[in-house]
Amino acid sequence: MTRYFITFIMLMTMPSRAQEMTKAEMASIRAAYSTAKEKIEFNSHAQEQNVPRSDMEIVSHYLIPGCGPTEEIIHYYFTLDEDPVLGTPYYKLYFISTSYNVAARKFYQEFLFSEDESQLLFFFQRNDALDGGTDETRYYYGEQGVHKSINGTAELDEVFAARKADELKTAFTHLMNRDY
Repeated sequence: MTRYFITFIMLMTMPSRAQEMTKAEMASIRAAYSTAKEKIEFNSHAQEQNVPRSDMEIVSHYLIPGCGPTEEIIHYYFTLDEDPVLGTPYYKLYFISTSYNVAARKFYQEFLFSEDESQLLFFFQRNDALDGGTDETRYYYGEQGVHKSINGTAELDEVFAARKADELKTAFTHLMNRDY
């Protein structure tokens, strides 16, 4: 009987410990997001302060068969850093935003990366819903797994969102950190 009671107590306390860790991870990701948004705001006024900007915007216009003309805007935000081994400068990505349309529906996405670019921390998507409303999806990527917040229908799952983030990050690396 005592063994069952101890097992029951252990099982009841494990989720609360995991939830505390999740709250700490979420707070850390939200703080990183807030810092990134402050950097983006500073960057938008950098030229006024005689400081060079550190962003790149790619605008594409193309046709999606069956949907019509599409405009896609990918906006990269980065900082200039130095490789500690080689001593060469390189650009370090911290945030990507994308916006595009599929037919009349509009989509907006954000990707937040860890300070060392090694990990996707956060994904956000807002899009026009099929029923006329708005869908919002948030994925928080942490040590305890992926934490989801979905309002409406999620157009992307957490795996595809991470894959898209990796593809966008790879494109950035090819564009900005290429060797000559």
